[in-house]
Amino acid sequence: MRERGYRTGVIALFVLVFALLLAGNFLTPMAADDFHFAFSQYHWGRITGADEILPSMAALRQNTNGRVLAHFFVQLFLLWPRWIFNLLNAGMGTLLFYILYRYVRGSDAGRDLLLSGFLIAELFVLLPAFGQVFLWLTGACNYSWTIVITFAFLYPFFARFLGRERRRSLPLRVLYFPLAFAAGAWSENGSLAALCAAFAFLFLLRLREKRLPAFLSAGFLTGCAGFLFLMSSPSEWSGRRGEVSESTLTKALARLTSLLSGRVSLPVLGLVLLLLLGVLVWLLAARRKLGCRVCAVLLLLVFFASLVLFRHKTGSAAALVSEPAFCLLAAGVLWLLLMLRGLEQGLGARTLLAALILGLAGLASVLIFLFARYFPARSACPFLCYTSVADALLLGALHERGGRTQARAAAAVFALLALALLPMAAHDIVSVHRQSEARSAYLRELSRTPDAVAVVEPVVTRSKYPATWPGDEDYFSGDITLYYGLGWFEVTDYVND
Repeated sequence: MRERGYRTGVIALFVLVFALLLAGNFLTPMAADDFHFAFSQYHWGRITGADEILPSMAALRQNTNGRVLAHFFVQLFLLWPRWIFNLLNAGMGTLLFYILYRYVRGSDAGRDLLLSGFLIAELFVLLPAFGQVFLWLTGACNYSWTIVITFAFLYPFFARFLGRERRRSLPLRVLYFPLAFAAGAWSENGSLAALCAAFAFLFLLRLREKRLPAFLSAGFLTGCAGFLFLMSSPSEWSGRRGEVSESTLTKALARLTSLLSGRVSLPVLGLVLLLLLGVLVWLLAARRKLGCRVCAVLLLLVFFASLVLFRHKTGSAAALVSEPAFCLLAAGVLWLLLMLRGLEQGLGARTLLAALILGLAGLASVLIFLFARYFPARSACPFLCYTSVADALLLGALHERGGRTQARAAAAVFALLALALLPMAAHDIVSVHRQSEARSAYLRELSRTPDAVAVVEPVVTRSKYPATWPGDEDYFSGDITLYYGLGWFEVTDYVND
């Protein structure tokens, strides 16, 4: 009876997730790129039929980026009534959480309920630009759908490595290859992370089994072909390659180097860090438990020092959890702390290696932006998803080794944080919905006057949970102008900036 109750609890949890995402989708207006993709990238006129999407995607591949699969769905949904996207996207968001849960599911229903709650709460609390990832039409197709596609592709590699593989039917084997190609071609950083993780699992399987699994090898090569298709688009090689110096991450590293060089000698600092790293590696190898605890203390000191700085900078809890740098730091520190705890407790090598691979794959999804034009907060989605699965995997293994208190404490902390943030998130989403609806009604009324000029107040958002962000209306003012049939559109806070 208790097992059945736990299973029912898991189902109820996912039903709740679907309901909340569905409500959020219905309350989310068009924003930013939605107005842009309402028009063909080929002839720049309003798209009126599905037959115009393929020429539009061919032009997109030439001029903007290679993400034609994601943007195909964006333009398709913009042709249909909005409720279709709202339903499908809520289903895809729920499917994302379910797929992540499949990675950590075991035979203990109570443990599974605990881990599913932990996964959902951690992503709700720490995922930067949550509304842009799960609620915004263009953002969802490019980011949350990326996780659904790539994690579905990666699962056979993960399951084979951990000894969970089950025999697949022939239709599923055949369908896996289009999925693999799509996983490689969907998103620059999300696809790269999946391929990095798949390669690492394949490499370890080759070492363990003395041969490469034929089906997984073929799937990996198909994924690589998809990634080659994505990255070989003319726009990826012309416009973006010349903008490496404009990368947000590159600028951040340059600022950090400049700050350090102004205060300390970089060679001396480098030598100190190398010596510290050497001591920590020796401790981990020679005195594992002491080394793990020393590393954990250092990580906690770094995290709490950064927390004080972020809290001073942001000034509010809503701003703190909406700060991408804080979210990335918190997720990275939590992953490393659980890795150290797992090493200290002597968890199995397969579990530790799987968690390490997932975390490093997530890190690769961020580091690729050293070679990109900019780093939007929503692009941290793969990193948060990979580290969250690694966290849950480690907590599940600790739970099975008697560390139930640790798993329950982690789940309780994030559940309480999620419950504390949920009212604020709901209020912010509803507020943005009301502001946007009022603006949209005003613009539709104004559009009845030929060549009307609209000067409006910006939509105000206080957290990462709505799908809008400051400056997007100004950047896409030309598209909004065309969409509503105005003479011009301006936002007061951004005019003449």
